[in-house]
Amino acid sequence: MPSTTRRAFAAGLSTVVAAGCVGRDDADAAPHWVSVYLADREATRDVTVTVLDASGATLFEESYRLSDDNEAKEDATFPGSAEPETVVVTVDDARFERDWPGFERASLPCDGPNRSGVELWIESAPDQGPDLRLEADCQHVTEA
Repeated sequence: MPSTTRRAFAAGLSTVVAAGCVGRDDADAAPHWVSVYLADREATRDVTVTVLDASGATLFEESYRLSDDNEAKEDATFPGSAEPETVVVTVDDARFERDWPGFERASLPCDGPNRSGVELWIESAPDQGPDLRLEADCQHVTEA
């Protein structure tokens, strides 16, 4: 029969190994990412993108002026350990709110080192006002 000391050592070692794995995943998680594209390059749009967590805290916020000369901002990042819940996009004072994509998308959850992110396509509605198309994807992006 194994000794109490050996059992205590094995239990302690298992706890240390498990704790190391949990901490490592959060700290080393690849970042989430946001890319913004101007679909109608004849327009000039002022765009602010905000990503919120479930409590309403801001995880990411950037503002852009998109035009024919500056039609894309790709792979802006925020920590992969964050849990994004909502994407709020303001285009020329028009506000759009979308859920951060989750398991309802075929490409999600992401595998391996990839993290979920969004492509935000700023388009023109039939009345020439702004419109938004959100596409979810998985890729590996390093933090800048």
